[in-house]
Amino acid sequence: MMEELRLAEQKGYSVHLSLTDGTAYSGIVSLQIPHKKLRLKHTEGIISIPFQEIRHCSTLIPVPF
Repeated sequence: MMEELRLAEQKGYSVHLSLTDGTAYSGIVSLQIPHKKLRLKHTEGIISIPFQEIRHCSTLIPVPF
C-alpha cells in the first residue's frame, strides 16, 4: 500500500481510500511518513488520516485517449 501511495503522491494521481470505520474518500494525497498519516485533499476539504485506519487503497490513474 505504501508504494502505491508514494507513486500517487509523486505523480499527482487521485486515490480512493476505504477506512476501517466504513467511510470512503477520493482525492489527492500528501504523505506525512514521520507522523504515520497522510493528508487527503478531496471535494469537501483536507483531512488527515492515520495509516492504520486505511483498510483499502486504489490509485486512479488517468488514461489519455
